[in-house]
Amino acid sequence: MISSKTSESSSRNASSLFSIPQFMMSYIRDAIEFYDLDTLSSFLGIKRKDAEKVVIRNSEKLAGYKVRDVFCTKETRELEKEILEILSSYATTKNGRDMVLTLTPSLDKEELKRRFRTLRESENLRKLMGEDGIARVRETISKAGIEKMSFGKPPLIAIRRRGMEAKIKENYGDFVRVELVDSAAKAEELLRKGDIILLIAEKEEGFDEPGIININIDDLSDICEIFPEFVVNSFMPKQKAIEAIITILNKFEELKESYPFKGISVEDLAAVLALINEIETERSKGETSFDEIIYSREDELNKEADRIMKSGGGEEEFKGYLEGVLMHMADELMLTEEDKNVLWESAYENLERGLPFEFSRERMVRLRQMYNRKMGERRYYKLREFAKQLEKRREGVSNAIKSLFYFDFMLSVIQFSRDFELNIPEINEEGSGLGVIMSRNIFLVSEELRGGEPVVPVSYSIGKANSGIFGATPHPVAILTGANSGGKTCLLITLATSVILTELGLPVPAERAEIPLMPVYFYRRKMIKKTGSFEYSMRALSRIFMQEGAKVVLIDELEALTEPGAMGRIMASILNNIPKDTLAVVITHLIHEILPHISAAKVRVDGIESEGLDASGNIIVNRQPMFNHIGSSTPELVIRKLLGRVRKEELKAVYEEIIEVLEKEREEWS
Repeated sequence: MISSKTSESSSRNASSLFSIPQFMMSYIRDAIEFYDLDTLSSFLGIKRKDAEKVVIRNSEKLAGYKVRDVFCTKETRELEKEILEILSSYATTKNGRDMVLTLTPSLDKEELKRRFRTLRESENLRKLMGEDGIARVRETISKAGIEKMSFGKPPLIAIRRRGMEAKIKENYGDFVRVELVDSAAKAEELLRKGDIILLIAEKEEGFDEPGIININIDDLSDICEIFPEFVVNSFMPKQKAIEAIITILNKFEELKESYPFKGISVEDLAAVLALINEIETERSKGETSFDEIIYSREDELNKEADRIMKSGGGEEEFKGYLEGVLMHMADELMLTEEDKNVLWESAYENLERGLPFEFSRERMVRLRQMYNRKMGERRYYKLREFAKQLEKRREGVSNAIKSLFYFDFMLSVIQFSRDFELNIPEINEEGSGLGVIMSRNIFLVSEELRGGEPVVPVSYSIGKANSGIFGATPHPVAILTGANSGGKTCLLITLATSVILTELGLPVPAERAEIPLMPVYFYRRKMIKKTGSFEYSMRALSRIFMQEGAKVVLIDELEALTEPGAMGRIMASILNNIPKDTLAVVITHLIHEILPHISAAKVRVDGIESEGLDASGNIIVNRQPMFNHIGSSTPELVIRKLLGRVRKEELKAVYEEIIEVLEKEREEWS
């Protein structure tokens, strides 16, 4: 989990514009760990997209690797995003989805093994609970979420002398207002504006005046003393999440001691929920305003006066009733002895005028001010008490909510793995080989799950992998040849996907896989076509050589960049000079231009071969690559297809000669 120091550093690095008050650090830490991007953007005053970057940078700090240092090309990162978009659709909460979308890779094998262990524990838990139990848990989790938080009104902090502003600013930033109160007159001026004052001073420097809360200077950093409303409001949006945790832990006994929820106290969560409900009840009742009290008492007195008159009573009887009402009002308005006199004067001043009875509005001004100040004090003390009770359980609540959203994430991975038939890979400890057995392209599997064609699995390896694929010699570099639409690009994406998923700590689309932990340089053909620039593409490829160390390099067809002969020599130079211990697969149709210039000891040539034409003349392709074999080119297959349809003997002879030349050339190169 994130540390306070990590949170502070990651958040501050997100933008030089951020000036984060000290009291906010624990709240920002929680927002990051909850993957609560909406709250984080609100706290930091940034766009949601920038909040996502803050979360990613924090995860990078924890993993020890930046995303672009592991997934080293734009195309690799785009592929990662496409993969995670599919996985994120399996999460039942917004926080779970955001957790998926902000995943970051690691090249630390121990960290990845830890992630895989967690995944296995989740799978064991799923088996223990059964499909029905997991479905009910996910239904409950889907109702969890963190709602938008209201910060509350910034408190007014008063100081007796200059010099404390900097410390207050450091602690609370713009979340509080600060005023210098160097006299009773200044305090009275501020009180007339309708706010209570939190006076920070030494004990002997305080004011004993309604509306002024004396805060000892030693308590300046205590958020419950300074901004209790913020503390209380920070818990209110978590109600649904807390309810979901209590529900699943009460309903499913096996979860209580499971790895995500072990040590979480349902009793503490229930106590927090009870406090939240109590706060909601208090707020729903509202507060009786001064004017409501006065008007209701006037109405009561006038009704009683009317009754007395109708029954033949007199003024003394009414005064007796009035005295009782005034006594109740003195308690209701929380009056001092001095203010009680004002209330009585206000009542008797207009009594001589007769009915209807009415309190003197002029004399009520002071009482209204005192009442509002005391109500402000009462509100503050209630909030402070709630805040202190809640704050004692903050860490437990935070851990529980983190566990809830992490559990949602893990259940998403489990379901994703089942649908796409993913398995946990083996990490190649020496990093000298990459292999996948019966692997499938997850994007094609996604289409299959929606009713598309079944995906044909393939096996492939490069380098010193222990996959045991027949014919796959341990060359670190492979050139993949063969017909268009034969599955070369599909295989390249599958290899890239397998490495990306492994380095994210996720299962891969293969029955068995052996994956090295290396930075990935994936270059798509569509990128080359999009840029259309030889210079741009060469600069992109130069990154392979600029960064030291072993890496996985996957390149899809660069031949369109310049004329074939020159491109063949360029590609040969790149392959011959691939950095030491690097594993590479390159798709090309320029094998005959490349082959004379490459090192046979380092580079293997593989091919996806055609099995001929079907009854309709369509090309039949065996998508499993043949190792150390040049695959049939598309021109040869197209000419064979045309040959089957031609009638004129002259044209047939031309096609037959072309096929003979292509076959002979392929045999010679093989």
